[in-house]
Amino acid sequence: MSQEKETVSAEPNNKKAQEQELWDRISTTEGTERAEVLDELSHIAYNKNNYIECLQLVDTSIEIYYSLGIDLHTRDLIHVTQGKAFCLVNLKRQREAAEAFESLAQLYQLCDDIAGYIGAKRDAACNWYEVEEWQKCLEGHTAAKDSLDPDATPMSMGIDLLNIGMAHMKLENHEAAIVNFLSARSLFKEAKNPEHVNWCDNYLSRVFIAIKNGPEAKFHAQHYFNYSKVADDFTMEGYARFRLGNAYLLCGEYDEAESELTRSLEMLTLEDSKDWDSIVEANHRLAEALTELGRCEEASERLERLKTIEDTLAA
Repeated sequence: MSQEKETVSAEPNNKKAQEQELWDRISTTEGTERAEVLDELSHIAYNKNNYIECLQLVDTSIEIYYSLGIDLHTRDLIHVTQGKAFCLVNLKRQREAAEAFESLAQLYQLCDDIAGYIGAKRDAACNWYEVEEWQKCLEGHTAAKDSLDPDATPMSMGIDLLNIGMAHMKLENHEAAIVNFLSARSLFKEAKNPEHVNWCDNYLSRVFIAIKNGPEAKFHAQHYFNYSKVADDFTMEGYARFRLGNAYLLCGEYDEAESELTRSLEMLTLEDSKDWDSIVEANHRLAEALTELGRCEEASERLERLKTIEDTLAA
């Protein structure tokens, strides 16, 4: 038993000794060997969740490989650039992460590595989305979709189209968003994936509401609502009723609009972390429905109370 304890306790010491040996080798090595030592140390730092140190190490390694010639060390540069991108993601420095993934995509292109290129472009696009660079996000996902992926499946193609649709929606390219969401929906149905079909229905209902197409908005909002009930997702149901209420309002079905919007607000306001933007919008839509139903005083009272929240959000 004591021998086992000694073995276990010796393991951390061995790792520390190995790490110290690598640090000592930095001053005695140069060129490729030094870049490799820095790479090994970056792995140790990454596994310790020390992303700042890892980033510093890979940056130095990248500089060395570029100085030695990109043609000679393309695969090495792919490896360390990927590490840099993951460090930046973990540090929540999404803009820099997007730029690192773009560099990674270019390196994969040099190797004619289609799968690597597609993955890097998708990762870049997702990070561009996080920093609200909608056009760069669109370009990235479009580049991934347009590449000839030998491993493409209905799911992977659908996800590309879904992401393209989301970027178009942010850019208010509504017709393009609809085309991509509908194509993605068909692919997800082919893949027999209800969850992703539901994502498409959610976004389609939002876009059709934006262009004031009530019947289409109602069709997709109803499917979104159906999924929320089957999945027993209380939060999703609140948003689904919000979409349905908007759609009914556009269709001139004011009683149904009032019912759905009222229930939506009951559900959305129960959340601990409240989505105030949606709550405010739902109140405005409900006031519209009440006005159309001749209950103008009730609508005015609701809007007057709502000013308390709007003033705070606008501050």
